[in-house]
Amino acid sequence: FRRPMHLRAIFFAMPRLVPRVAPAAVLLCACCMHFGAAHSGDGLLPFGKPVRDAYFQFAPGTVYFNHGGFGATPRPVREAMEVWTSRMEAQPTKWFAKGGYHAVLSGVRERMAKLIGANVSDVVFLDNASGGMNAVLRSLDWKVGDIVLLIGSLYAVFPNTAAWLQKRSSIRILKVPISYPVSGPEDYLGAVRLALRSLSEADRAKVRLALMDHISSYPSVVMPVPELASLVRTETDGKALIFVDGAHALGQVHIDLAAFRSAGVHFYVMDGHKWFMSSHGSALLWAAPEVQLLLEPDVISSENSPGTPFQVKFDYIGTRDYGPWCSMGDALAFRERDLGGEPRLLAHLRDLGQWAAGHLTSRWGTEAVAPANMTAGLMTLRLPIPLEWPIEGQRACASSIGDGLADQYGMQIIPFTLRTPNETQWARISAQVYLDRSDFEALATNALKLASTCSLHAPAHPEDVQMHV
Repeated sequence: FRRPMHLRAIFFAMPRLVPRVAPAAVLLCACCMHFGAAHSGDGLLPFGKPVRDAYFQFAPGTVYFNHGGFGATPRPVREAMEVWTSRMEAQPTKWFAKGGYHAVLSGVRERMAKLIGANVSDVVFLDNASGGMNAVLRSLDWKVGDIVLLIGSLYAVFPNTAAWLQKRSSIRILKVPISYPVSGPEDYLGAVRLALRSLSEADRAKVRLALMDHISSYPSVVMPVPELASLVRTETDGKALIFVDGAHALGQVHIDLAAFRSAGVHFYVMDGHKWFMSSHGSALLWAAPEVQLLLEPDVISSENSPGTPFQVKFDYIGTRDYGPWCSMGDALAFRERDLGGEPRLLAHLRDLGQWAAGHLTSRWGTEAVAPANMTAGLMTLRLPIPLEWPIEGQRACASSIGDGLADQYGMQIIPFTLRTPNETQWARISAQVYLDRSDFEALATNALKLASTCSLHAPAHPEDVQMHV
């Protein structure tokens, strides 16, 4: 008994009270639900609660605003992932040694390369973006005194790995601080220009690698990647390599790696499990052809002897479940078939994210960390806490708002502290296909209720409020 995918999703969203002995009745019931519910003109479920109930598996009462943290895998993608695992267990030798999963990855790679504007030969699979970053940084032949340029508020794995390289290879780290909130791309371009021109000519020649986000995490801003890459290449006379962390980009904004390469980008990593909604343990690394021979994966496997081609090195890293990598093709199919395709999806994230940022800051009387043209589905907004309060009181209130939203209303956001330049309290909030405006209206109201109960002298829980400088 096989149901069309959209009917199957609705079937699994129903309480499992219908006996398996009546499949025809189940299908009839699912059909009634499908055609009786409100649909868009093209037969797709509307974004928001209908999509949430049909395709996702949140606990009852959960309205999830932290998709940017760990993603959320839709039920149809999880089902497809189970199929790959079953194929592996059914014939392990055929799957691993006889080209089974390699053939699957070949087709998935071709589709993903087309989606991101890349040549198929330049793309490899990873478990996560952190693994891709480590593969690049730990593969390069560092010299004493080489400089790594860290632009903006990079995710912790980047400065952590750079610090490890500093200890191991005596490299230098040059951080480019950004003043938040930002008003436009020039806030980044001006800071990078100033940092590089403050170096001597000899030091500027030692800038080996520049690291930047496509969409930063804390705080969340869509960064001017082509302009930054071009600037760094110009200021370093083309000597610096450019690495872009696109962990939050795949599935949230359009990616054009051909354009990024023209601007001077050499490496680009992207997670699949976040905004793209593939299984956890799926990611991609794109590398320009001229730097591919420099790279080794985190694991040097039995298939990776000297001279092994770029993609072969990464495609086999030992006996493991490669199903998450295969599931990227299933995620793409789900997005096309059940959610209407990338243009519809990305437009929803952008429009809902920008509307939500405006609505929440208006209700709260606060501000966004970036203007609308530098915001997509991931936003950072200042919480409704009086700025004149003592710092400890502000931290405690932020913790109370975050905990209260999760515990009382099933709403998960991420409060954190940001220097602007004084210490202030912000929240990272995600729009997604399973959310609509009514969800953000409720979030605004509930956060205000919790803020009104804050006490100036309540102690904060350090683990609840993160610090980002």
